[in-house]
Amino acid sequence: MVTRRFVGIAVLVAMAGGALFVSHAIAQEPSKPGELSRTLEAANLSPESKVLVRAKGVEAVRAGVAEGDVAGLIQRGVGRGIQPAELVSLLDVVVRAKRQDLPVGPVLDKRVPPARIVEVASRLSGELATSRDLVRRAEREGIRAEAAGERQRATEAVASAIGRGVPPHEMTDLSRQVARSGERATMSRLELGAQVTGDLVSMGLSPHDASQTVGAALSRGLSRRDIEGLRERLGQELKSGGSAEDGAKRLREAIRSERPEDRGERGQDKRSDKPEKAEKVEKMEKPEKPSKVERPGR
Repeated sequence: MVTRRFVGIAVLVAMAGGALFVSHAIAQEPSKPGELSRTLEAANLSPESKVLVRAKGVEAVRAGVAEGDVAGLIQRGVGRGIQPAELVSLLDVVVRAKRQDLPVGPVLDKRVPPARIVEVASRLSGELATSRDLVRRAEREGIRAEAAGERQRATEAVASAIGRGVPPHEMTDLSRQVARSGERATMSRLELGAQVTGDLVSMGLSPHDASQTVGAALSRGLSRRDIEGLRERLGQELKSGGSAEDGAKRLREAIRSERPEDRGERGQDKRSDKPEKAEKVEKMEKPEKPSKVERPGR
């Protein structure tokens, strides 16, 4: 009798311990571990490496990174031959970026040689942090976000410009020119200005001349199409000969000499607007035919 009771107690204790172990294991997993688990099971990694990568992957999910993004990063990394240690370091960069409230998309999507991927991701994370601070300052100075996602897109565009060689102080000057543009002081204009500034630098223009040229266009209230067209206009200046700096100077002079009325209200380019159709002239009513005069004698 005592033996049976002892056995029963032992079974209950074992079951309770097992339940606690399972509960603890579940708590250690992300809410939806399927995708991450399947990716790691299919990965060509040693069991030890899978344990390390899985732990950091779970940490990334807990930090708020979508599980699909984490699984995709691991799958791409393994496919490109990134070593497990570098893969763990890359996930660590992603976790730190997320905890700093930085956009992690640019960090996740890096197409660089495996040997440099952690270095590049770390540098990009730093550029995003600088950009985030700049965008927050721009918002305090009057630049407003009019739609969901504009702030993040502006942050990524500014970070991209910084990564292409535009110093933060040049982006700060550009931001202030946007802030001074009144009703046009929006995050979408800052995003556009950062994108085109980076493009002009890629075309050979110095960061200062690039930001000044785009700033002149923003200050004059040029439309999105016109600001995007600065790349083509600079290309035309370069084809005519001379240095990129001289071409940019001529371009700025042309922008500043244009009259606002030449571009229509609020920076709309009249050349891109379809002419309004003239109102149809109402047809004149035909005069009534005179009644027939009866001949005498009828």
